[in-house]
Order: sequence, then C-alpha cells, then structure tokens
Amino acid sequence: MASTAPRQRRQLRNYLLDRKVQLRFTALMVLLSSLLTTGLGYYWYEEMRKASDVVRASAMATLNEGAVKYLDAELAAQDHKRLLLLVAFGVAFGLLIAAYGIVMTHKYAGPIYKIGRHLNDIEANRLYKIWDLRKGDQLQEFFNKFKAMHGALRSRAEADMLAINRLVMAIERGELPTDQLPRLKELLKEKGDSLRDASELTQEIARKDVS
Repeated sequence: MASTAPRQRRQLRNYLLDRKVQLRFTALMVLLSSLLTTGLGYYWYEEMRKASDVVRASAMATLNEGAVKYLDAELAAQDHKRLLLLVAFGVAFGLLIAAYGIVMTHKYAGPIYKIGRHLNDIEANRLYKIWDLRKGDQLQEFFNKFKAMHGALRSRAEADMLAINRLVMAIERGELPTDQLPRLKELLKEKGDSLRDASELTQEIARKDVS
C-alpha cells in the first residue's frame, strides 16, 4: 500500500517574501494600535481608580478602621487585576495585529514577488508561461493586465519564430524566399516601431508635465 506524502506545513518565512517592506508595515500597524490601546487603556484604568477612590471615600464615613483597611486591600487587588488584564489585552492585541499585518502584506508581497520573477525572466529573454495568483491574493486586476501583456509578448515571439522558421526552411531547400519578404519587412517595421522612445500620447503628456 502506497504511503501518502505528509502535507508540508507553511512556515513563517513563506509569508515574509519581502521582509523589509512587510515587517516595516507590520511594525507601523503594531505601533499605531499600541498607542491607541495604551491611550484608551490608560483612560479606562484611571476612571476605574477614580471609582475606587469614590467608594473608599464613601466607606470611610461609615466603616471602622479595620473595615477600611480591608476595603483598601480589596480595591488595590482589583486595580492590580485590571492593570494585568489591560497589559494582557495589549500584548494579545499587538500579537494579533502583527499576525494580521504579516498575512495581509503577504497577499500583496506574493503577487509583487511573482511579477518580479517574471520580469527577471523577460529581461533574460525567457517568456515562460505565467500561472495565476492564488485565491485571496490582492492586485488581481493588475496581475491580469501584466499576464495579458506577457501573453501578447509570447504571441509575437511565436509569430516571429514562425516567420523565421519559414525563411530557414526555404533557404535549406535552396529556394529564394521572395514570398517571405513582405512578412519580413512587416516584421522589421514592427520591431522598429516598438523601439521608439514613447508613444505620441506619452510624449504629449510628458511635454505638458514639463511645461
């Protein structure tokens, strides 16, 4: 009986594709949430202490010294518990925000990382097939446009290969491939047009920005 391969656990480093950006953004989220939690927690804690002081002041008028000391101890214990609860909540909330920040930024870093790898391939003249993003990843619309651009490049490369292959086959047969000249001239013109500085629209926008 064939054994089933164990499922590979997803480790933290798999979520940190761009550590510098992801950790910086996550640290900013944790800092802002910590400031907000500290401010609200301090206000809540001080209000509870004021309430304890009111209870103590009211009790001093009716209770004896021993009862007042007991009440003071109880109120102090409650204040201590509230402080511990506040600190525990702040730590737990900070960890939750940190985890959420890493997971959320991963949904952006993943597509950017994938696009970067494909750009490196294009620079090295490798038009490998592009696979879709994972479910839940962000930048889906941008990635679809990038994928369409990449598909257009592959289509042009395939058309160029077809034209060159026909030319090679004709030369190998010892023929003068005059029938291929129109397509080759068209291909040469397309390549020349693609190497212009910019489109007319881009040049017009650039001139307006300068002026």
